[in-house]
Amino acid sequence: MSSGRQVTFFSFSKWSLCGLLVSMLAASCFTVPRNYNANKPFVYKTTINIQGKTPDYDKQELQTKLQGQIDDSMKVRTVSYAGVYYDLNRPPVFDSLNIGRSKVFMAKALYSLGYFQPVIEDTFFIDTVQNRRKGEQKRVHTTFTVRPGIATHVDSIGYALETPELQALALKGRKESLLKKGEPYSDQKVLAELDRLVAMYRDSGYYKVTKENLYAERDTVVAALIDPTLDPFEQLRLLDSLSKKREKPTINVTIKQRPVKDSSHIQKYYIGNVTVYPDQPLLEDSSYAPSDSTTIQGYKFLFNSRRFKLPFIANNIRLRPGSLYSQRRYYRVINTFNQLGAWQNVDLTLVERQDSVPLLDAVLRLYPAMKYSLNIDYETSRNVSDFLSQGTFFGLGLNFRLLNRNAYREAIQTSTIARFGIEIGTHLVQTLQASLSHNIYFPKVILPRFLSNWFPPKTDGSERTLARRTVLNFAGTYTDRRDFFRAPSFNTSWGYEWTRRRTRAADPDNAKQRWTKSYQLIPFNFEYTNLQKTDSLRKLEEDIPAYRFAFNDGMIISTIFSVTAGKQYDNDRKLTLIRGRIEESGALFGLIKKLELGDLRRFVKIDGEVKHYINYKKSSWAFRAFGGVAFIYGKTDTGGVVVKENNLPFFKAFFAGGPYSMRAWQVRRLGPGSSTLYDVNDTTRVDRFGNMQLEFNAEYRFNLTTIAGIKINSALFVDIGNIWSKEYQNGQEIPEASFKLSRLYKDIAVGAGTSLRLDFEFFLIRLDWAYRIKNPRYATIKNGWFQKVDLASGQLQLGIGYPF
Repeated sequence: MSSGRQVTFFSFSKWSLCGLLVSMLAASCFTVPRNYNANKPFVYKTTINIQGKTPDYDKQELQTKLQGQIDDSMKVRTVSYAGVYYDLNRPPVFDSLNIGRSKVFMAKALYSLGYFQPVIEDTFFIDTVQNRRKGEQKRVHTTFTVRPGIATHVDSIGYALETPELQALALKGRKESLLKKGEPYSDQKVLAELDRLVAMYRDSGYYKVTKENLYAERDTVVAALIDPTLDPFEQLRLLDSLSKKREKPTINVTIKQRPVKDSSHIQKYYIGNVTVYPDQPLLEDSSYAPSDSTTIQGYKFLFNSRRFKLPFIANNIRLRPGSLYSQRRYYRVINTFNQLGAWQNVDLTLVERQDSVPLLDAVLRLYPAMKYSLNIDYETSRNVSDFLSQGTFFGLGLNFRLLNRNAYREAIQTSTIARFGIEIGTHLVQTLQASLSHNIYFPKVILPRFLSNWFPPKTDGSERTLARRTVLNFAGTYTDRRDFFRAPSFNTSWGYEWTRRRTRAADPDNAKQRWTKSYQLIPFNFEYTNLQKTDSLRKLEEDIPAYRFAFNDGMIISTIFSVTAGKQYDNDRKLTLIRGRIEESGALFGLIKKLELGDLRRFVKIDGEVKHYINYKKSSWAFRAFGGVAFIYGKTDTGGVVVKENNLPFFKAFFAGGPYSMRAWQVRRLGPGSSTLYDVNDTTRVDRFGNMQLEFNAEYRFNLTTIAGIKINSALFVDIGNIWSKEYQNGQEIPEASFKLSRLYKDIAVGAGTSLRLDFEFFLIRLDWAYRIKNPRYATIKNGWFQKVDLASGQLQLGIGYPF
């Protein structure tokens, strides 16, 4: 009698299989040296390990700074392919002397950051790899172990300048000092403080003062501790005298003035004569002489044409004759005329002249740009809100743009754009669209006087306004959604745009790390859409009641406010973008009953978006989160019966799917929620809209290779999200279509895939292939996970440019 037992060799679930593939991919990462010196040790890998507590600097940021201090002959430069294969071409020959040099450089960097007696140790070993064809490889692995020590903090900041006027200004502005008691010390902050003082003095008339006139003196004991040239025994003696400061070393900084060698450096200068050439030719010859001249507001104008209104130019010059010189006003004049756009080059020269007081004669030369320019280009666009009136949609477009840089002779810009586009769908071309728009950009804020104080000032101490303008817009659009509707629409608006940025004094550590915020306020926005339905759309309205209210003539009288903020930091390695937008329609005009029960749509719509990018040498991570919701409270008279509106008009609604959203689904083919309402006869051609949307996208982007100058890149991505709306069937609300937090897990959709991208530098062609990993359509079966997923069930998306 024999007996046996069952043995299971392998048991895989879908998740364990994915985990195994990821583990195999991670384990397969390797670096291959090429063109190395055979039988000689070469630099293969250099690592920096930071030990100890570093409360004042993030370890990763500190490690990045130290990596930049490694001697060039110790740096490993590789080219990544798909993030798996690393090509190490011509690695440098290893020399132990370069280790010592790297340690000196890193020590100096730590000293400049205020770290108290750093310790840097090194170890290396040689890994010998046999290679019969190319010779023996002697790979050197070097590790630097860094213990930064205790960070030095600022104990006090003082000013001791010999010139009384400079001393008084320094004491008056000491609250704006960049050196704060209790904050970490660094040489960079000391230099920034000197720059701040010089800028303050120059804004107060001291035209010739420079940073060389000032210096920073640190208290002798603690300063010696961070001096890399001090004898070690002398440092031990000083440490003994500072036993009380061992736990938290501090430093005192005093700003002093060097002996005055040139008295003009401590004299105040005033603005003398101001001469303006408003139409200076770019290529002038020695015989050039203006044919006419005049004086306006104390400024002397020399000109050859009436191309510009001279009072307009005079109003934008901030250097008044007889006024105290200010560096800020000097640069403001240059920036103002550069931003106006009517001039391609601006030159402002100052010439010293001695009178009863020192004077600076100013000569402003303005070189006009071409008045008109015509641009013809293509575009791809992604829409998350406005399907018609803004002229944006999924697909390809051809634009003709005529720009006038100097309308009405006051640098007012006008832009006329003709756009022709198509939307690509299931049956190739599913939407045709043509639009014509005309925008007028006034280079100032046009507001009634009693409202002018409400608008953000040009500077308030912590933030500065870089550009302010008023925008008047007119636009007409014709959209043909094949087999469903034709929709001519008209839009006009009046609004304001401005940009704000934190001043250097408010954010001194790094000018590149300051947030830049762009605002748009449209107090009046009018849109009207005349919808011409086809029989196919009317038939769909019988199956989907929500279509009866979404697809109608629509009038929008709204107010819009949006803000976009961006910040680039960590040596330009990271970028964060934040956008928010709110639109309100019908709150005031909806009080007119005829409008409320007619075509006017009443709603409040809010949406926001966050993007974050982390860039590496040959790869990057990209993340995006989007959320939007609308509150609808309008009413419609349907043949004598007043009905409450539940959904946004289709051209304002949210939707998902396509090459720039949930890529495992076609355009507007996802949602709402986990309902099956849209499963009618032809589900592939039924657009789906929502009053709410949530979406999260993540991509790992990496380089593959370069062929004939074209960069071949790829990406792995995941898309998570859905839309929701209020839907009814047979008079009953469909709960699966509405958003409920308790159903979020069931309603959420998940798509994942890969991409092939051809980067031509000036544009990028993208082919995305995605699978529906979790389909809310099958939420009743394992919550929709891995339903009807096979090798051929993916969705191909063609896109131009990155998805986000």
